[in-house]
Amino acid sequence: MANEINAMVSDKGEVPSGIMATGSCVAGDWLKAYQTATDDMYAAARQDAFVAGSLAVQRAATTGVDSDLIVGIANNDAGSGDTVGILTDGIFIGLSAGAVTAGHAVMQEGNSGVIDYNDDASGAHRIVGTALTGASAASKYVAFKLNL
Repeated sequence: MANEINAMVSDKGEVPSGIMATGSCVAGDWLKAYQTATDDMYAAARQDAFVAGSLAVQRAATTGVDSDLIVGIANNDAGSGDTVGILTDGIFIGLSAGAVTAGHAVMQEGNSGVIDYNDDASGAHRIVGTALTGASAASKYVAFKLNL
């Protein structure tokens, strides 16, 4: 079953890019970067230098861990080792994970929620876009512009 996040206008009508999932995810999940190694992964800046699986994605933590580097939203359900489409741009409707103010920057929270960015530098890399509508509390639907 898909999460409560739905594209209204997405990726300029193009097919989203795909990359390997390291665990199962469902359409609408926030995805974070996952690396099997962190430094000196590529011998050259060429396509043939890419090693399959050396850069992958996985479902972001349900608690919104500050070390998560959010790369987009899963476009399809995928199992471990499957290719998952990644949405990185568009207008989406999703559930708030707390109060959201229209016009404010929002950051990822939980599997598929957004919350106002609170100017805390530790969460800056979880900023995913701008709220187009507001929410008074958690579990309210909000529209936001995804911009990664």
